[in-house]
Amino acid sequence: MNPLTVVNVIASGVLAAGVSAFMIMLYRSDGVVRRWPLTGSLLLRLSLVATASGSLLNCLTMSTPPISEIIVNCGLAGVFSWGVYFHYKLIKRDVYGPDAKHLSGTDEGSSR
Repeated sequence: MNPLTVVNVIASGVLAAGVSAFMIMLYRSDGVVRRWPLTGSLLLRLSLVATASGSLLNCLTMSTPPISEIIVNCGLAGVFSWGVYFHYKLIKRDVYGPDAKHLSGTDEGSSR
């Protein structure tokens, strides 16, 4: 198998998973997207679904596109992976507060 095909399949798979996870995080949280007008929210959903389904189809067909498309797929996979990580940290901070890492264990300020 061509190494460029392998890179493209991996990038497309990561992109499909990243966009899917990004959509789940974006629409499960009670964020600003829920307050958008219906047309803006619908356009965002359609764009994300098109990106996820296109990358999944690209992964399943195992084609070898031009090098420029492989670079774009790698870049988008990286951006959406970063977006998922960023939004996970942002949602976690909003739910548990900025000092969530200090919630486990004993309370040093306790008078007990």
